[in-house]
Amino acid sequence: MDIKLVDRGDVGELILMGKLDTTNADRVSEVFLKVADRFGNITLNMSGLKYISSAGLRSLKKLYIKIRAGGGELKIINAMPYVQEVLEMTGFAELVSVK
Repeated sequence: MDIKLVDRGDVGELILMGKLDTTNADRVSEVFLKVADRFGNITLNMSGLKYISSAGLRSLKKLYIKIRAGGGELKIINAMPYVQEVLEMTGFAELVSVK
């Protein structure tokens, strides 16, 4: 999985490419939390994310909890249909803005 950070001032945009699963979820969580230390608001651009597992959802949940604890907002944009369906089925789409 590849992650690219785009600095948009007070918002950090993370562009996710590949698969977010058990093989990389711990590493991705570390990246997410480091970015959350730097930015109060984060946008996850999932245009290149082809797959997300339950381990990947845990990474998203950790990021969501950290961002909300700091009073920030987590947004998800450009989710591919499969990923969008997983976010909706698990209720994650009700927690964050998904566009």
